[in-house]
Amino acid sequence: MLIKKSKCLIAVFAFAILMQSTKSYSQFDSMAVSTLDNMSMFINGIKSCSFKIDIEYDKYSNATGLIKHSNQGSAFMRGPNKLRVNTKGDNGQKEFYYNGKDFVYYSKDNNQYSTLVAPATNIETIDMLSNDYGFDFPAADFFYPYFVDDLIEASNNLIYLGNTMVNGKECFHIAGTAKDGSKTYQFWILNDQTFLPVKLVIVYTGMTGNPQYEAIISDWEINPSLNDDMFEFKAPADSKSVMLKKKN
Repeated sequence: MLIKKSKCLIAVFAFAILMQSTKSYSQFDSMAVSTLDNMSMFINGIKSCSFKIDIEYDKYSNATGLIKHSNQGSAFMRGPNKLRVNTKGDNGQKEFYYNGKDFVYYSKDNNQYSTLVAPATNIETIDMLSNDYGFDFPAADFFYPYFVDDLIEASNNLIYLGNTMVNGKECFHIAGTAKDGSKTYQFWILNDQTFLPVKLVIVYTGMTGNPQYEAIISDWEINPSLNDDMFEFKAPADSKSVMLKKKN
């Protein structure tokens, strides 16, 4: 995840505190902050959505240096407590289901699934799965209600770089650096009434070789009709239930 979450739904970083801090607010471009605010406001105002995501990421190998990997996925969200994600790529085919009560992780390659009792909301469930089991949910940061406040708190700066094109669509281009020096990030936000994110790049400057993570987000559908059934896991024939192990 882009920002390490720690009780983000309870502790809200007050904008006034930032203004009073020893760090100059000029390091946070007003155009960059207002664009991200508009994006966050729109996303948190929708009732349901779906999108596709194409990811490329680097992993370091002692033998060959950085190796590029890729995943493709689709995500569906409805209200505060319905989530489904399907992914396919170098890590195999996986499906994630959350119906407001239970979370199910299904590996199509192994035909195995694991079920967990989940928290009450999408955000709390994503936090739990990330913190306890190491799952990464692409683009999840954008759905946190305090995304912009958390980003400012964790950053040295946020800069508006002008407008550019992504897949034929004009976007605001924003860049920033993490306060702890671990990463830099760039966002491409649609220049329209939605301010939807369409591209994200993270460079992990604190890791060997400066590995990158790039996500292209496309085919956004806003407020589609998503039935309850699509968030319910139906175990395939001969599939096996296994225990999901927590990360070390």
